Amino acid sequence: MAPLHLNPTSFLLLASILLFLFFIIKPKLKSKLPSINLPPGPKPLPLIGNLHQLGDQPHLALHRLSCTYGPIFRLTLGFIPTVVVSSAKLAREVMCTHDLALASRPQLQSARSLFYGCTDMVFAPYGPYWRHVRKICILDLLSQRRVDLFAPVRAAEVKCMISRIATAAAEGKAMNLSKILGLYANGVLGRSAFGKDFYGGGDYDRHGFQEMLEEYQVLLGGFSIGDFFPGMEWVGAITGTNARLEKTFQRFDKFFDEIIEEHMQKRRKGRILEEGKDLVDVLLDVKESDGLEMPLTMDNVKAVVLDMFAAGTDTAFITLDWGMTELLMNPEALKQAQKEVRGIVDILFGDFF
Repeated sequence: MAPLHLNPTSFLLLASILLFLFFIIKPKLKSKLPSINLPPGPKPLPLIGNLHQLGDQPHLALHRLSCTYGPIFRLTLGFIPTVVVSSAKLAREVMCTHDLALASRPQLQSARSLFYGCTDMVFAPYGPYWRHVRKICILDLLSQRRVDLFAPVRAAEVKCMISRIATAAAEGKAMNLSKILGLYANGVLGRSAFGKDFYGGGDYDRHGFQEMLEEYQVLLGGFSIGDFFPGMEWVGAITGTNARLEKTFQRFDKFFDEIIEEHMQKRRKGRILEEGKDLVDVLLDVKESDGLEMPLTMDNVKAVVLDMFAAGTDTAFITLDWGMTELLMNPEALKQAQKEVRGIVDILFGDFF
């Protein structure tokens, strides 16, 4: 997928608009801002603030700034004041001591567009709805019993993954482990969430699901003008960002409509056994149950399903990928891991291999 960027014409237009707004808004902001004891930080430039200091590797830039300004410092990202913490002690203050005050995520333009107005669990603001969805996820979707019911799916996908690796090794071919691990994660999530196999061919290729996920990741992690310059979301219509967001949303929405309709048809034919239910079945059960303090809409169901799939694929295979990288860089640890795996694999997967 093409990364998000501004072409020269769009950039000049944006710069002109920002410069105009700067000279209009700055005097008003100065007169309204209260005196606040802010953390130290680098002096922001007009219009862009400290955006120029982040570069293409923000995590490294933030580390360098923390070495200069300490474990808590401030930045201005466009028009958005931002506080950065980079020590275990302060992280504990943010994540534990003051977690309720800081629980909500920024509702980015991309998140609002892709997650049905931020009605998923990740981007929904902290409040009654978020607590309700979190309760559903913990008690219904991610309970120990539900995880145990999907054990055969995980075991079968591990078997497929090992078979791919063994075939490539027997043929003396180089293998892209990242791709193989990604296919494993997609396979587990596809069968657990939708009851479908999303490997190459069939539904996977028919929907272009991998392409959709890649575009989703680019858009969600990309630069949207309105996130840093509130009120200027319309600039995305010039840069093409808004059109890409709408196109990707429509593709996901159509896909979810088809999946949900297939599940509804099965439900109309008769009761589905508990062990045969996937995450969509469980969410439809919750939606149709009586006595909910806050009934779910079909868009809420879609938003939560997208959470489960989109968040689960990347985190799973990236963790596995880095774990394998660390083992390859530490031969002694690799030998110990191989010994432990070989000692228990027959016990855990004897019925599958």
